[in-house]
Amino acid sequence: MALIVTAVFAFYLFTCAVWPFGKCRRCKGAGKFKSPFGNAFRHCGRCDGSGLRVRFGRKVISYYRRTRSAGSNSTSKGASK
Repeated sequence: MALIVTAVFAFYLFTCAVWPFGKCRRCKGAGKFKSPFGNAFRHCGRCDGSGLRVRFGRKVISYYRRTRSAGSNSTSKGASK
């Protein structure tokens, strides 16, 4: 069971690495809203009119990369004498 969960999570992270963006949930990927009266449109405030959002798995990948690179780029590698 744990192997299946791990495999599904690894596959999800792989898909987030390949396709980091998903549809905005508020505007459903349209990037705009139609006015209730007339034909006027306004941009979605959550995605700023792009219709995209960063997926949660991509945020996890980015956090891991930032943390790992911050640790490996340390200038103080020990006491030098």
